[in-house]
Amino acid sequence: MVSLVGMLKRISRKQLLTAVFLGLILLGALFIRLYNLSNVPLGFHIDEASLGYNGYSLLMTGKDESNHAFPLYINMFGDERPTGYHYLTILPIKFLGLTVFATRLPGALFGAFSVIPFFFLAQILFKNKKISLISALLMSVAPWSVVLSRASAETIVCLFLIITGYLIVILGLKTKKASYFFIGSFFLTLSFFFYHTPRVFVPLLFLVTLGFLYPVWKKFGTKLKMSLVVSFVLLSFVSFALVFLIPGGTGRFNEVNIFGDPHVGLVLAEQIRESGVMGIPALVTRVVHNKVIDYSLALVSNYLDYFSGQFLFIQGGLPIWYKVPSMGLIYLIELPFILFGAYYLLSSKDIYHKLPLIWLVLAPVTAAFTTDDIPNLQRAIVMFPIIDMIAVYGFIKLAEKFSGVTYKAFIGIFALLLVCNFSYFSFQYFIQSQIHQNWYRYEGFANMMDVVKENYSKYDHIVISKSFGGIYPLVLFYMKYPPALYQAEGSPKDPPDGGFGKFVFATAACPSIDKSPKIAKLKNALFIDNGTCPSNKTLRYRKYSFILRKDGTKAFRIVYD
Repeated sequence: MVSLVGMLKRISRKQLLTAVFLGLILLGALFIRLYNLSNVPLGFHIDEASLGYNGYSLLMTGKDESNHAFPLYINMFGDERPTGYHYLTILPIKFLGLTVFATRLPGALFGAFSVIPFFFLAQILFKNKKISLISALLMSVAPWSVVLSRASAETIVCLFLIITGYLIVILGLKTKKASYFFIGSFFLTLSFFFYHTPRVFVPLLFLVTLGFLYPVWKKFGTKLKMSLVVSFVLLSFVSFALVFLIPGGTGRFNEVNIFGDPHVGLVLAEQIRESGVMGIPALVTRVVHNKVIDYSLALVSNYLDYFSGQFLFIQGGLPIWYKVPSMGLIYLIELPFILFGAYYLLSSKDIYHKLPLIWLVLAPVTAAFTTDDIPNLQRAIVMFPIIDMIAVYGFIKLAEKFSGVTYKAFIGIFALLLVCNFSYFSFQYFIQSQIHQNWYRYEGFANMMDVVKENYSKYDHIVISKSFGGIYPLVLFYMKYPPALYQAEGSPKDPPDGGFGKFVFATAACPSIDKSPKIAKLKNALFIDNGTCPSNKTLRYRKYSFILRKDGTKAFRIVYD
């Protein structure tokens, strides 16, 4: 007790206030991310359902839905997904059951707790409590962070690990402690098991940081230098192994890389044809129109898309189910301060002040090599906290130029505009997005499955239209379909006119009317049609009902045979 009192006495009033403010920011971040988490965002995307069900399958059987024991990748529609988030869902599902809340909980918690390492990263770079606290505050309310934290996004966990690992590595450079290099590299390496992007971004950031900070660590002793180099080599080897040595590592990149994009090839072929029509010599055509130039232009175009005002401040990015109507990823109030912040960082003589700019320049590189859903919010997530940090730095540097009443007015106006920006985002996200293009998040599916469960014992077959897309993960999730049984059936997913258990997946949008020969033979079947299916004479003698979305549109038509 005496030692505790002594320790408290040694804590200065400023340190205590800082801890209190940071605690309040964390509580606010938790509230924003946990409030009504089961219902906002409205609907439950198939990616989320796959995460939850595979976590449930791992909990119950130690295997994923495809009957693979403790996998590093899980195949979903050809996309080999790292399994880190799946494993994180195991404990919430064990204690809370297989629910939307349990599936989204890990992302919400990691999104909220990211404000802690982000605070300390800003502190170690700038040694300024105001910058550190406001950076943490801005992250706690940032649109990009709130949206991804509440949507079972693996990348939000990646970001926590990257910020934490980078912070510890920089701390090791400043304190000259070799153990910090290995601890930091461990956190950075963990990010590889949640998403593909860090496997390129993290080694690249580590390498460029080491190169840029060479004047700092060249004075270290041999053992300290070796520790730094070895930690980087180990981290890079794990990245290389996960991508090239373990089956599934290149799966997603092979699908979305820019070099496999047929559009770029078609443009090149068209340019060559046009040059031929114009009578341009073949040698000149090869010099002007070739793969190096065309793919380089596509790469630069993709890279610059991530710095566009539309992406950052107005419309947000893709995939579309993450979009908030009329809302960007960064608050518009931050724009002028980002510009000032970048200027002041470039002007600063402190070598550590350049690290946020290095991070920002490297952040979209990996995403620029992909073509699907550009600009992509998930692949570029590492950009956004640094943009917020640069904005805060610019704000504080400008504020320091004022004093007295002018200083207070400047702070007050900024605070007011930030509150207005946050209020608008909150309205758009928690209210407007409930009925804005909610079909992208499969809104209404849970209600449809409630009807299915109520009637499950009455029917021998449940025929569901595949016009909604690959919805089998949602069926598995809401039915809490026994993983051992699903694996014993051969993990069939959703083959045309086939399925698992009583479920049959029809290719037709209206299988109750447009029956394939195989489905026509089924007796005592419950049909799930697309809600847009037209009326038909055969329905006059059959009972049917509609599942409506919150905006009143018809999501599903249920036909009872």
